[in-house]
Amino acid sequence: MTTVVPRRFLPDLPLEIPRHWLPGDPVVSSILNTYTVLVPANEAFYIRTLKACLPRLPAPLREQAVAFIHQEAQHGVAHKRYWRNLDAQGYRYRGFERAIDRLVFRVMDRIAPLALRLSLVSCVEHINAYLGHEFLRQRILERAHPDMRVLMEWHFAEEIEHKAVAYDVLNTVSRSWLLRALGCALTASLFYTVMSFGMLRFLAQDGLLFRRATWRALWRHLGPGHGMAARTLRHLAAYLRPGFHPAQLDDAALAHEVIARATRAQPPQVVPTPRAALADDPTQADAA
Repeated sequence: MTTVVPRRFLPDLPLEIPRHWLPGDPVVSSILNTYTVLVPANEAFYIRTLKACLPRLPAPLREQAVAFIHQEAQHGVAHKRYWRNLDAQGYRYRGFERAIDRLVFRVMDRIAPLALRLSLVSCVEHINAYLGHEFLRQRILERAHPDMRVLMEWHFAEEIEHKAVAYDVLNTVSRSWLLRALGCALTASLFYTVMSFGMLRFLAQDGLLFRRATWRALWRHLGPGHGMAARTLRHLAAYLRPGFHPAQLDDAALAHEVIARATRAQPPQVVPTPRAALADDPTQADAA
């Protein structure tokens, strides 16, 4: 089991970050802007779900789950700080974010059994981890605005670091392959539908939606450039194998490289948090 380390990472992003912070690629900028808008509500859903499972977990996994909760809370806070930049850039997105929270996550809280909610979290964490794997391995963010590169790569590195936690919790609660497959079908369809809609909204607000160059850039990202369409299908197929475990993809070195670089560059902003401080309520340390 990879050790999940709770850290405090709250970057103070400057307001002059450009609208297309990945130069020459407004499509990927728009995809990750959508991702950052959805992170806080996503992470809050993960936290609510795993906190409900804590009493059922053996001590070592419970400790990892508490560290996972801390990391996810930090991601939500850090990405929400970036919303100031989206506001300054004139984007309209808050209604979209509220609608997704109310119509997806809050509805799931009310109607879905805990085991199904946990299956959803396990699959979306797999998606987050393989996005991290591909973005870091292919160095897709290498030319990004430095502050955005730090934020996104740090998030992706921690997604890789804690990628097995939700899956291990799911296996503790239920080993049903059908439950895992149902969670995968629901999660993948919802995730990519919402992400596509959000990306199109950002591109439309930039006046780029109907330009040929935009659709060529999207084709490069999905096809011959980053190959994300085929890679996504392979990662999802791997998740559905009966003997799957997240640790089978050994990409810990990618995460370690990013975390070490960020710690050297901005030590006051990357501070390990003692586990004892998280024992009672893992989210309280992130409210400040």
